[in-house]
Amino acid sequence: MKDTNRTGDIHKDEPAEYHELNFPKIISVKPIDIPVINVSNQNPDFVFELEDNSLLHLEFQTTWKKADLLRFAQYDIALYQKERRRINTVVMYSGKYESAESELDMGSNKYKVQQIFMIKYDGIKRYEEIKEKIEKEEELTDKDLMDLVFLPLMRNEKSEEEVTKDVFELAIKIPDEDKKEAVIGSLLGFSDNYVRDEYINELKEVIRMTKIGTSLFEEGVEEGEKELTIKILNKRFGRRLTEEIKDRIREADKKTIDYIGDNLLEITIEELKEILK
Repeated sequence: MKDTNRTGDIHKDEPAEYHELNFPKIISVKPIDIPVINVSNQNPDFVFELEDNSLLHLEFQTTWKKADLLRFAQYDIALYQKERRRINTVVMYSGKYESAESELDMGSNKYKVQQIFMIKYDGIKRYEEIKEKIEKEEELTDKDLMDLVFLPLMRNEKSEEEVTKDVFELAIKIPDEDKKEAVIGSLLGFSDNYVRDEYINELKEVIRMTKIGTSLFEEGVEEGEKELTIKILNKRFGRRLTEEIKDRIREADKKTIDYIGDNLLEITIEELKEILK
């Protein structure tokens, strides 16, 4: 569900100083298909290009294990080898964690990440504050929009999945269509990192209730199932959905399209490429 396209929209006009970060302004979202040997078939969560030409590698964690630091380090080495730019790595931990190791000591080489512990932030309070502003049709600030996206990771009484659903339902009521689409798109992108598979179908139904979801499905009747599939996948994967992949979808048989359609919010970009071979 990683929608890097919309994720960029909600961040690029704001300095990257949200929740303790103090980096230059984000100017774009970078493609993150980075070949890393003997690590895993996953890629970094998000990579942003900053105004000073450095990169921000952002990871979301609802669990912690020391092996994660090694994985992040290998990603960064591969990213540096490709880009030859300074990399700032930030790990954002959900409201379950108050601390975690931040440094990997390999002897002469040391790897260190910056950390944000979302347990410091009261998700219940922020939800009610933003809900009140939406009900009064007050204009939401950039900080409000970003807090909405990160609410599921803050300190809450409910699970990340339950809060994600609540935020989706709240975001539907945002009067400004551009802001609504930015929040929903970014939620689709970020929630891929903490929503368990059994909650995916519930989120699908919430998305269908939005103007974005409704228009996508209505347009699908006119444009054809394949173009609908491409449009929704483009919302999820942004630049990673290359023209080559789009062309393969257009050439795919009905069985393949039906399978992709049934798994639009679960399928990864790697699985999609494999299916379309």
